[in-house]
Amino acid sequence: MLGDRLFSLVGPESPIRIASACESKVEDFDTLTSLYKKIYHFLLLRCTSPRGEAKPPKDMAVEREVAAALESVFPRVGLRSFVALTGAEKAAQLQELTGIVLGIRLFNMHQKKGGAGLPPVDAKPENDQLLQQLTKESEEVSELCQDFADLLVTYSMRSKTESIDEKEVQRWQCDLLYHRQYLCYLLNLQEDVAQSLEKLRKGQAQLKEELMDLDALVGGRVSVPKEQVYPRFDALARCYRSAWREVQLLEARTKLHSVLKELRQRYFPAITQSGKALLSKSGRREGEPLLDENREDPVDLDSIPGPEAQDPSTAVRLTVENYEGFLNLALDFQGFCVQTLVSRKGLLVPGNPALGVVRYAGRYCVFATERAMAEFCSEPDRFFAGVREACYKQPELIHLLRVHEDFPRSSLQAILEMMAGQQSVMLADVASETPLHFQDSYIDKSYEWNEWRLRQDALHVADIRRKTTSTTQTALSHLRRENETQVYLPKEAATNTTASRGTNPPRLKKYFTGLRGEPRPMQVAECRYDL
Repeated sequence: MLGDRLFSLVGPESPIRIASACESKVEDFDTLTSLYKKIYHFLLLRCTSPRGEAKPPKDMAVEREVAAALESVFPRVGLRSFVALTGAEKAAQLQELTGIVLGIRLFNMHQKKGGAGLPPVDAKPENDQLLQQLTKESEEVSELCQDFADLLVTYSMRSKTESIDEKEVQRWQCDLLYHRQYLCYLLNLQEDVAQSLEKLRKGQAQLKEELMDLDALVGGRVSVPKEQVYPRFDALARCYRSAWREVQLLEARTKLHSVLKELRQRYFPAITQSGKALLSKSGRREGEPLLDENREDPVDLDSIPGPEAQDPSTAVRLTVENYEGFLNLALDFQGFCVQTLVSRKGLLVPGNPALGVVRYAGRYCVFATERAMAEFCSEPDRFFAGVREACYKQPELIHLLRVHEDFPRSSLQAILEMMAGQQSVMLADVASETPLHFQDSYIDKSYEWNEWRLRQDALHVADIRRKTTSTTQTALSHLRRENETQVYLPKEAATNTTASRGTNPPRLKKYFTGLRGEPRPMQVAECRYDL
């Protein structure tokens, strides 16, 4: 039946499949009634959740509200015209019908006359608190990363009289890398939460505006032209679903932040006492990095070519003045200074975009100091190779710097396949040969049909069973060594003459006569052929 086919196709993405299942020539009353019921069940599943997911309702008020909205928008009389449409038109009409019914339910909820089961999309105060916590925590971790970076710079500029354990210095580098990763997660989560809150507020404003327009349009009137009110209901449903999507994203990101908090409670290294003592000797000023104090002579950045350079193998410096899309550039290496990373053995320091962005080999890099930018522009390939070498030594840099294109097997999908035990498919050159004449597999090659041969084999087996194997050990052969001798075989010699000659002997043939026919003496005729 058509109704059973529609019921099996109901799902979150079923309008196209339902439309394709509708026959174009349906005139039976029972079939049309069954089709209308299945459309009602479809709307009942799609209009009870904010995102239109297939979720059966648990309240009878929802069923009554959906039935009333369907009867007002799509009465039974319109079934014949619906069936006559094409598949794409049916799918579009079902999708539009879903939005209109959901919009009617939202308007009823605004009028406090319905909307059972539809959750509100108001911004919770916990979301603003989450954004404030992320901002505060990111500032704390950023300051801690700056302290670790200054500590490593101070260690590189220390006097030779000070002795510091190399293992402790490596521990500082690992802690700095760990905090940079944690800070990267925090900043990404903070940006996502801020965007979701902004979209949610815009969605709430649009939703409120649509409800006010519907109030002004409908008012206290009993009937309104459908050409005016149906698009409003559909737009109201779209605004509601968009806002609810952001609400769910905020809930997911709140859970993500709780995971980060648990991770911080388990392990969050701080600067040791020896590190604090070394850092106190640096004489740094608060908020100023120590890298600028190590330069000797000023660097002229204007000597670096600008975007007008024609040579593609030349590093180009982009600034706000000479490049229009400067503010929209996607920085590579997560915005860290490549020169500092290579020259200072894995020191992670964020670059300063105010100095400009260097474009080379399709990548956009920023640097912490002017000297770092000048050194990179002189040998960019060496620094890119140094970044790859640093990633080989510390694989966690691959994901932090986002250089997955240089390490294809380090992607998340490859790592999950490796953890699941799924090895990549190994390719090899193989060949197969098909026999010309196929041989049946049931044929027994050891089968023997000759009974005399079978008798001989039986006698041979019986004779073997009557025999015994005996050995004799003499005094001379007892524990005698087995000697082996290797000789040099004579070489194969060949002689080639200047001329090739051969001899063809004569061929003799004998023919007999008188063997058949009337009796006569037999005669032999010998013939000699010289070929």
